[in-house]
Amino acid sequence: MLIQWDLHITSFDNVSNIQSNTIFPVIFGKRIPLNTTKLRYIVAVDRFGSMTAAAAAIHVSQPSLTRTVAEVEKELGVILFERRARGVIATQQGRSIIDRAARILADIERLDMDAREFREYREAHLRVCISPPPLITLMNPALPQLLAHYPQLKVDVKSVSTGEAISHLRTGDSDLIIGPTRALEEKREFKIVPLKPFDAYFFTRRDHPLSKKRTVTSKHILHYPLVLPERDGSSPEITNRLFGETEIPSDHPTHIIGHFPLACEVVAATDAVATVGQAYLGNKEFLKRFNILAFTTADKLNVCCAYRQDFELSAPATALVNILAR
Repeated sequence: MLIQWDLHITSFDNVSNIQSNTIFPVIFGKRIPLNTTKLRYIVAVDRFGSMTAAAAAIHVSQPSLTRTVAEVEKELGVILFERRARGVIATQQGRSIIDRAARILADIERLDMDAREFREYREAHLRVCISPPPLITLMNPALPQLLAHYPQLKVDVKSVSTGEAISHLRTGDSDLIIGPTRALEEKREFKIVPLKPFDAYFFTRRDHPLSKKRTVTSKHILHYPLVLPERDGSSPEITNRLFGETEIPSDHPTHIIGHFPLACEVVAATDAVATVGQAYLGNKEFLKRFNILAFTTADKLNVCCAYRQDFELSAPATALVNILAR
């Protein structure tokens, strides 16, 4: 007898409620629905060798168990057990079905354990992608507050390009993106939580020629190389917003450096100009080496938190979003 089984699971997160899902054995081309409760019943009867012993072991009444086994046999069109005076024994056809049912239940139990481990991992770890890197300053006040509430939490914060951040979120390698609203709201699969607009500033080394000017214009800045975290994506958007209507020439000298500490070293050693977030305005150690230019920004960048709509955020991730959105 050819028997084929299909297992339909509605949700990985809800696998602990697997009894509500359905197994479909296919016998002679006919799909017959069996829920996992029925599978547990027939496996228990086979294991304990009698209806009475199996009913006691799985905490159901003996008449209910007997009735369910009869229903399964009727649905399958197969006699699973040979009834004897001192109990039951699987028939030849029943043995094939019962053994397969036992393997399916073992797989479901393993899947349930994996789901619990996955949920526990998500509650203990938080992975955040930030793009472009200057937005990392948004985490300066937020992350200490979060860790004060979740001292055992393990945090992985990456400054990456916008494309990389989106890819990490889509593949499940990141829980959240902090990034520009315009680039992320286009992705229909993401849930968007608006944050306060991001204010960026240009900075140079302290003895840079521009540091002596009381007022700096975009034309002044364009006399010097620029340092951007990425060539495409949000960094050019920030820079363009800073410049306003002034167009940046396509052949303008530009260094692409995604690592902020390295970008700072380049600025400290050359005439290059880079961007930094508002949080550095009061950073004494930063201001010992660098000068934030007296340049009025033309426009602020709208930023947001983004996460996958089909995934429920963990408690730490929800807390971080709430902190950032205040």
